[in-house]
Amino acid sequence: MDTIPACVACTRPLPAWDTARFACDGCQQQLADALAELPALYAQLDVTPGRSGPRVGSLHTAAGSRPPVDIGVIDLRTQVAGVLGSWVRDWSESGAGDLPDWPATETARVAAACRWLRWRLDWAVRMHPAVDEAIRELRDAHREVRLAVEGRDERTVPVTCGCGAVLRATVSSRGARCGCGREYGRTELMALPVAARGRAAA
Repeated sequence: MDTIPACVACTRPLPAWDTARFACDGCQQQLADALAELPALYAQLDVTPGRSGPRVGSLHTAAGSRPPVDIGVIDLRTQVAGVLGSWVRDWSESGAGDLPDWPATETARVAAACRWLRWRLDWAVRMHPAVDEAIRELRDAHREVRLAVEGRDERTVPVTCGCGAVLRATVSSRGARCGCGREYGRTELMALPVAARGRAAA
C-alpha cells in the first residue's frame, strides 16, 4: 500500500497536486509570518530591565553606578541570533544562495537573517530534508522572544474533537492527536469548536 506524502512538520497529508515538498504550505506560511515578526520583537529585548523592559532571567549589577544587566535577556538574544545564523549558513551551504552581507549590530544581523530565510523558504520546504528541524527551531525562537517581550504565557484553549473528546490548543500548537486516532494539523485544530465549559474542565 502506497504511503500518502505528509508534511514533515505537522504530519498533515500533502495535497495531491503539490507533493514535491517536505513541508506543507500552511507550515511554510506560519514560519514566514514568524520570521517577519521576529526582528521587531527581538529589538524590544532590552538587556537593561525597566518598567517597559522584559524580565526573563537573573539580574547582575556591575561594579560602579551602571544599571543592572538582565543575564536572561542576554542569553536569549545570543541563543536566537545563533539559531538564525546557523540556519542561514546551513541553507547557504546546501544550495540556497550566498550568505548575506552581515550588518554591524546584532539586531540588524537578526533582521538580515530573518529576511534571508524568508526569501528562501519556498526553496527550503521543497529541497532541504531537515526543514522540519528548521521549522521547529525557528518557531521556538520566535515564541520565546515573543513571550519574553509580552511577559505572559500562551493561553490554552480547550477544543472538541469530532468524537467528543477535549483537546488542548495554544497559539503555537502545530497539531494534535486525539485518543480516538484522529490527527489534526494546526489549521484543522484551530478550526475545531471550543469545548463547552463543563467539558473543558473535565
